[in-house]
This record gives sequence, C-alpha cells and structure tokens, in this order.
Amino acid sequence: MADLRTAELFARATAEATNEAGDPDTYWDLINALHDRDPKEVWALVAPLAGADDVRLQQVVPDVLRLLGREAQPLAAETLTLFAQMLSRAPPAELLACIGNACADFHDPSVITMLTPHAGHVDAAVREAVLHAVRRSGHPDAITALINLSRDPLDDLREWATFALGSQLPLVDGVDVREALAARLTDGHEPTRDEAVIGLGLRGDSRALGPLRAQLERGYVGMALFEAAHALASPLLTPVLSSLRDDARVQAMLTDEERGELGAALLACAQPRA
Repeated sequence: MADLRTAELFARATAEATNEAGDPDTYWDLINALHDRDPKEVWALVAPLAGADDVRLQQVVPDVLRLLGREAQPLAAETLTLFAQMLSRAPPAELLACIGNACADFHDPSVITMLTPHAGHVDAAVREAVLHAVRRSGHPDAITALINLSRDPLDDLREWATFALGSQLPLVDGVDVREALAARLTDGHEPTRDEAVIGLGLRGDSRALGPLRAQLERGYVGMALFEAAHALASPLLTPVLSSLRDDARVQAMLTDEERGELGAALLACAQPRA
C-alpha cells in the first residue's frame, strides 16, 4: 500500500468500514498503513468522522488515532481531547468499547477520568475495554474500578481484574485491595483464585499461605509464585520449596531467574519475619 496516497488509503478504509460484506483483515491493513503516514495529514482526514452519522465511521477515529505516529504519539493530547468529546455524546456501546480499547495505548490521567465511570456498563465489551485501559494505573479511581471488576459476572474479566490488582500493581496496597483479593480465594474460577493467591502473597498477607502451599504442592511453579512465597517468608513453605529445589524435573523447567527466586524464597522462609 506504499504506493497509495494517504487520501486514497483513507477513502478505502472508510469504504471498508461501511461495507457489510467487508473483510476485517483488509480493513485493519488499511488502518495500519494510515498509522505510518504523516500524522497531521491523517488527523485532518480522520478527526471530522467523530461527528459522522454512521457509528461505523465514528469507530474509524479511535482505530486510526490510537497508533497514529506509533510510539511518538505526536497528537496524543489532541486525540484524548477528541475522545472525551465523543464520549460526552453518550455513544453506543460499540463505539464506547472502541474508544476504550484505543485508550489502552495512552498513559495519561485523562484516560482514567474518561473511562472509569463506564466500568459497570451493562455491555461486557465496554467493561473489558475499560479494564484494559486502566489496569496498569495506580490512580485511586482506577483501583476502585478494578476492585469492582474483580466481582464481574464474567470469569475472564474477574481473572484480569484480579491479576491487575494482585500482580501488576503489587505496590498498591490497602484494606480495600486486600479484601477484594481475599474475596476471590473462594472464586469458582480456578485461574481467578490463583491470581488472588499470588496477589495476597506478594503483599505478605497470611490468608495466601495455605492456598499458595497447595498450589506449590500441586506442582505449580513460576516467578510470581516464588515471589509470593518470598514475601510471605513462612517456615510452613519450607518443605514444599525444598522439594521443588531438589526435583530435577522441576529444575529443568525453570529459568535461571526463577531458580534464583526459589532460592531466595527458601532463604526467607528459613529466616521468617518477626
């Protein structure tokens, strides 16, 4: 597509967006090509679609602007302002989710302000978009949204929210965070339970001790589990950690970094916290 002018790329992308029999791969090939064109030229073509009558054309706006100019994000401030304007018009769920997904590529406090009010949206695609847009932020509103999403009726969303609270944001702590994680220790979805165990363990919360030991005894290993054992620093974990250290099959599965953390966890458990 390098031989196509930017205006022609844009015309093809909008035609594909509104084509009932369109090919998603073709659409995204065109969108990706626009990401690498002159940002100001692309902006001049795309931004007016924010007011289009057809929601499919409105969705072209976040699809293009999320990666316009790639990592440099030369028009990030203008893009987020435009997204805020689009959200102020109470867009339909499909456009709201599209904007939320685009916001995952921006690391600006305005993303939290724009999206956290939609964390409880009736549409699961919107809730998922909000989750991924805010899950790396320690902003109080983002944490509140993640706590609420950790109770979502959908397994995948609970798992992601619990992972975000537990492992991605281990320095974010407090009673509300710990209680949200503890509530997932009895979750009916095993991966969500596992994320809750790791999250509590990383914070040295003793409620993770029994479940973590059970995980290790079942042969679950990895950096996050060993880091949680390290943080808990309990002699009750010494036997299972020693067994893992002495198991040649397990050792063959581990990276050098994981073996090092397993050793550090064993040392911490031999010298438990006061």
